[in-house]
Parts: sequence; C-alpha cells; structure tokens
Amino acid sequence: MSEAISTSSSGSASLQPACALCGLPLGRSQIHLDFDGKALRFCCLGCRGVYQILSNSPEGTTVNFQETALYRACQESGIIPRSNADLEKAKAAPELPSAESPAAALLLTLRIEGMWCPACSWLIEEVLHKTGGVPEAKVLFFSDLANIKYHPHRITPQEILGRISGLGYRASLFQEEQEQAKEKRLLLLRLGISSILTFNIMMLAFALYYGFFEDLTVPGIRFLSWPLWAMATPVVFYGGWPVLRKGLSALRYRTATMETLISVGALSAYGYSFFQMLRGSLHLYFDTAAMIVTLVLIGKYIELHARQKVSKGIVELYEFSNQKVRLAHSSFSSSPVHTLPRDESKTSGSEERWILAKEVKVGDEFAVLAGERIPLDARIVSGKGNLDESFLTGESRPVRRGPGDEVLGGSLVLDGDLTLKTTREAKEGTLGQMITLMQEALLKKNPAEVLADRITRWFVPAIFFVAVGTGSYLWIGRSPVDEALLRALTVLVISCPCALGIATPLAKVAAMDVGRRRGILVRDPAALEQVKDLDTVIFDKTGTVTEGNFDLQNIYAEEGEEEEILKILGTVEIGSSHFLARAVVRKAREAGAKLETASRFEEFEGLGVKGIVAGKTVLIGSPRFLREEGLTVSSSLEEKAASPGESGKTLVFFGWDGRARGFAVFGDRLRPGIREMTQALHSQGIETWLISGDSEDTTGAIAREAGIRNVRGQSPPQEKARLLRDLQAQKRLVGMVGDGINDAAALAQADVGFSLGTDANLAREASALTFLTPDPARILDARNLSLLTCKIIRQNLFFAFFYNALAIPLAASGFLNPLIAVFAMFASSLTVIANASRLSRMESLMQERSQIRINGVTDKIRSLI
Repeated sequence: MSEAISTSSSGSASLQPACALCGLPLGRSQIHLDFDGKALRFCCLGCRGVYQILSNSPEGTTVNFQETALYRACQESGIIPRSNADLEKAKAAPELPSAESPAAALLLTLRIEGMWCPACSWLIEEVLHKTGGVPEAKVLFFSDLANIKYHPHRITPQEILGRISGLGYRASLFQEEQEQAKEKRLLLLRLGISSILTFNIMMLAFALYYGFFEDLTVPGIRFLSWPLWAMATPVVFYGGWPVLRKGLSALRYRTATMETLISVGALSAYGYSFFQMLRGSLHLYFDTAAMIVTLVLIGKYIELHARQKVSKGIVELYEFSNQKVRLAHSSFSSSPVHTLPRDESKTSGSEERWILAKEVKVGDEFAVLAGERIPLDARIVSGKGNLDESFLTGESRPVRRGPGDEVLGGSLVLDGDLTLKTTREAKEGTLGQMITLMQEALLKKNPAEVLADRITRWFVPAIFFVAVGTGSYLWIGRSPVDEALLRALTVLVISCPCALGIATPLAKVAAMDVGRRRGILVRDPAALEQVKDLDTVIFDKTGTVTEGNFDLQNIYAEEGEEEEILKILGTVEIGSSHFLARAVVRKAREAGAKLETASRFEEFEGLGVKGIVAGKTVLIGSPRFLREEGLTVSSSLEEKAASPGESGKTLVFFGWDGRARGFAVFGDRLRPGIREMTQALHSQGIETWLISGDSEDTTGAIAREAGIRNVRGQSPPQEKARLLRDLQAQKRLVGMVGDGINDAAALAQADVGFSLGTDANLAREASALTFLTPDPARILDARNLSLLTCKIIRQNLFFAFFYNALAIPLAASGFLNPLIAVFAMFASSLTVIANASRLSRMESLMQERSQIRINGVTDKIRSLI
C-alpha cells in the first residue's frame, strides 16, 4: 500500500494514508479490499475496480499500474480521480456507472471478419448487450465495422474481442485493407478446394441418379460410396467450417441464424448419407451436402467482393488518412520523427524525416512531391502545381494551386513539388471528418432496414418450425422416413434470410459510396430516401446561389474620408471570420491601413458585429440590426441604398454615436449553372425559394437572375427557420440548401438539409447531406441517387419476400429436391447483389452530367429509375 507524505505547519512530516492505486489522500471515506493477503484501502470504487482488473491481468503486480493504458483511459473517463476535486465528486457518487448508462463509457471501433449475413451482426450485438460493461454496441454487416461503448472498469477491450471470437468471428482494431485481403484469400482457398471436390462428387452422383450402377453388388456399392464420403467430408468440415462454427455458436447462445439453417441442412444430408452408406444403400446425398457448402461459399465470395467494392470509399479514406508525412527541415525539432535514407540518385545521401499524419500539429511544415497525395489540410508555402481533387469532390478537372492557397488532404499532386504548412490536424481535417461522417452514417439504419432486421430475427426460427412440421406431418402420415427427412431438408436449404437481410444495406452502402465519389457525403441514410419526395427547395443566397467571393466595391458615407472609415471598419471586422468581413479587411490592408483588434468585439449570427474603436462603439450590419441596437437610420441614407445603381448588390450599414453613417457595397456573381439547375427542378414540379438577410430588392434581383420564383429578403436566421415551419405546416416536404454558417437553424428545421462547400466543418450536425463542391447541380445528383436507391431497395425487398413466399411452400409440398433448393438459394442472393450493382452505373452518368447539359443526362438517369 502506498502512502502520501504531507508536511505540517510546524515543519514535522506526518504520514497521511493514501489510495493504493492513484495515491490521493483517503480522508474519512475509504473503500477496502483484501488482496493476496494484504488489506488495501482505496479512495473510491473506481480505483478499487481498476486495481482488481490490473491485478488479475497477465502482467499482474509486476508493472506500475499508473503507467498502463487502462489506468490512463479510466482517468480520462473520470473513473479514477486526477485530483482532490475529482475525488470529492467520486465520493459523492453512490456507485459506479451501471452497464446501462452511457456515462463514462469509452468508444472502441473494431473490424469484424467472418460475418456472412446480416444476422451475424445482430447476433454479435445481442451477445455484447448481454455482456456486463457494454451499454451500447452497433455492428454493421456491410462495412464490417463495430462501434462499441464500454466501461473499462468492468470490461477490457481484450475481453470484448474474446467474446466476439467465441462466436466464431475474428475481431481486430480498425485496420482495413490488409485484413480484408486476408479474409478474401482464405475464403478463396476454401472455395477452390471445395469446388474441385464437389465437381468430382457430382460426376459420380450423376451416374448414380441415372441408374448406371443399379445392378452393383455390395462390394461395388461400397467402392462408389466410400470415395463420395471421402470427398464430401473435407468439403463439409473444412470448406464449411466457418458456417458450422457460427451456426453452433449461435445455438450456444440460444438463437439461430442463417448459418444455423445451412449447418443443419448440410449436416443432415451428410449424416443421412453416411448412415445409408453403412447400410449399403445407393440413396446418398453427399452431393447435396457438398453442393450446399460450395454454393454458399461461391455466394459469399461474390457477396464479399460486392461488399468490399461498395465500401471501398471508406477504405481509401482510411488509407490516405494514415499516410506518413515528409517533414520540412523547419519542423524537425518540433515533432517526433522517423529518419529514412533518401534515394542516393536524387539527394546525394541526404536524409528525409517522416512522421505519421496523426502526429502532425498545426503549423508544422511538410513536403509533397509530384505523384504523391497531400495527407493533411494545409496552406502552400512554396511551389506551384496542378492538383487532382476528384477523390474528394468528384471533379475530374485539375486545379492550379500556388503559394497562399488552401489545399485539402487527399488531393493528388500531378506536377510540381510543394512545401505546405498544416492548417488542421488529422482528426479535424477533411479526411478525418469524412471518415467520421461515413462511419456514423453506416451505423445508422433507415426504416426499411429496421423492418428487414426484425423480420430476419424471427424468420430462421419460423423456418425450423416449418421444416420440422413438414417432416413430422409426413412421418405421422406413414410416409417413408427418407421422404420426410428429405422434405424437411429441402425446406431448410431453400429458405434464404440472407437475401432479405442484404436487400436494404447493400443498396444503402452502394449509394453512399457513389455519392461520396461524386462529392456528396450522406450523414443520414434515412434523409437520402426523403430527397426524392421533396416538393420545395429553399436556397440561401450568399455563398450558395452566388459564389460568395465578395469584393468591397464602394463605400458611401455621409461624412468622413473613405480611408479613415475603411480603417475603422477593418479594425472591427478583423475579429470576424465571415466572408464579408474578410473582404473589408483585405481592402483595408490593400489601402495600407494598420489594423488592430477592436475591444469588446461581439458577433451576432446573421445580423452584424459590434466593437469599440478609439472610444466609439461601432456597429456594422443590416439597418434592422443598427435600429435594434439604438441607432437611427436616416431616410436619405435608405433612399440612396435603394437607388437602381445598388440593385442586386449586398449593402452593409455602419454607424456609431447614435446614428448610421453610411453603407458598404459588396458585389458577387451567380454560380455557373444555377439557372439550368432551377429550370430542371421546376420541370420536376419542385417549388424554389431564395432567402437572404439582404434587402428585398437585392434578394429579388438575384432571384430573377437565377430563375428562382419565390423570394424572402431581410430574413435573419430565426426568420429562415420560421419560413420552413410555415411551409411544412402546409404539408410540404422542404429541403434547405445553405453554407451551414448563418443558416444552421434552418438546415436543422428542414426535412432534408444540404450544406455546401469544403471550408465549413463537414461534421456539422445540422445538415443531412454535405456537398463537397459548391456545384448547384449536386442537388439534382442527390435527388436522382435517392430515386434509384429507393427503387432498388423496393425491388430487392419485393424479390426477397416473393422468393421465400413461393419457394418455401413448393419445397414443403415436395415439388423440389435438396439440390434444386441449393441452386435456388444461391440465385436469390445473387439477384439481390446484381440489382444493387446498378447504382454504379449512375456514377458514370453523374460524371457525364458534369460535362454536358444537365437535362439530357438527367433524363438518362431517370431512365434507370
């Protein structure tokens, strides 16, 4: 037991009892534990629980507990106190957080190999939910990802991995491509061996089916039977081992999955045939057992290939985010580095120093050569080059970048060598946020997926009931036992919960991948389904319909010199990140003004800013904002602002000492293609609105130029949200398109929110879909993607239901034999996979649309639908 030493005021040292784990003073409230013959005391329940876990670990008491990862994780989550203040809070708590509470839970992201159908993910979730210390577990079959929240004082990550491994799956930390390739190679090996043996089994079985050996003697029958058994055994027990293991593991936990059906079917056929072989009969079904396993392996290999193909986007994102960074010499001393020898032919034996992207800090400089990808969001310090940003934005045309330009992580440098300065760390950068967005979206389920999951959960037990009922009915009706057993076996084999389970997730993941490749990030799959039903779309003006590249064109002031007023405005606006503020600051600096930050600076979202300059309270914003702050706006100033020369421009008023002094005039341009986009929306019966905080005249002029039919000007953020509520009260389904900065409330209020551009935070909660480029036609892409995705989901669900509704009665009635049932099950899953792959065709049409007229290609896309 450790003790803390404190010094009294008299200078004498006194021993004060301390916690056996964290070392903090115990005080009056103590927690006791008898361990290994010693009486230990702890300051709180958290310390005692963590001490028990660490003491029982393989290292035992040979390590310093305070240096372990578990100790640090528990401190970060508040389970172990860091200070006396934390200790008082811990003592105030009556008990540790329960397993049902998400408080103090840590997040563990795993990749799980060996999931063969959606029921696998359900089984893992169910087992983890029943495990103490796991309040929440979400497992997604199609991305092979699991997000697990756990309490480290109750369960460790190793124990979670052990629980999953006990079910027959291989779980590891999220390390994508290598593990996927390994899983695919192992499956291919099992498939190859099983296919060769099954082919030979079928040749012998074909001869038996046609009666070629009816007159054989008993030794002759055994001569044919034993080779069939010898070839079928490795197929069933080696090729089919992943299926058998999962099926048996499910039964251990008193549940049933698709693997349980396949296992029972294959083992029944194998066992029945083995028994018949010992009796000397030629009525053998080793071919059925082998074919069940082989066709399942073929189907799973095709399915695995499709899953990896549609989820390839997140794999690529993960790879790019884990690149190593070549540090510039100026950053050698500021970061932990790994030194690698350079190519002698290029650098005469000099050194390169490397660091993982996740270790790079803001301000670190790094170098990128031609042909390499930029690993982090950064600003170019030196060098020029053409960049391919298609991986992020979907735009295939290269863009020229030079010193001072911002670039995105993931961009490919086509030519030129660049030195860059990091602007955002890995987790906060574009790639990191895209990974987070896609992981969150993949773990969300839309209503159709939830319904399919519910049906799948009772489907397998129902099939067992039907199979047993069919066999029992025939046996009671004095049918031969062989016939009753084969009829039940056919029912088990032909049913296909897998087709039902993959119908929705495969289409959803494929749609998300197509969208990402075209610069559309889906953070809410359910919202993607709603896009097709929108009948009203509202556009924010500045930065959405217009480019947002405002220039300060003129300053009108009732008194004072323009240079002096510009300096005052710049001093206030330097504290704001708004694009209008940046235009003012840029103009002031071009005029040679030395700007200082205004005191008591305040920013009012969607209204304006305020600050004190040289003792004067300066306000900058709309006339309404100035009036609300107590300033008067003269009629002559408003008449000047309403003159025809200022129509269609953005005006920002400014004032101090009780009245408005003038206004600044900003100019902007419409985004290319905006008029064609609105025409396409109108042709589909969608009503369009333009809403802005600018005046009615300015907003109306932009709306007429863009072809938008409804206008609402002078609308602060709360007015935008109110307009959406009014339209929704009229039973309209409303989409909102904005930049996400001044219209977060409206984006959240909309049935579907779309945010534009890459400068804003991608992980913004308000929008359901994020467009990585400000191309206005992206909303047409999203609508067409929604139409096709929903159609494919409906088709897949219909086919899965129709197949099972037709096939199971036919099997129970005796119209099908087990071999035909195997092929039918295989075909059902294959059909669902093939139908979902149609979404990939849409990506090429989107690419075509970006190069030619919108309406023509939109018609082509709709022909798919």
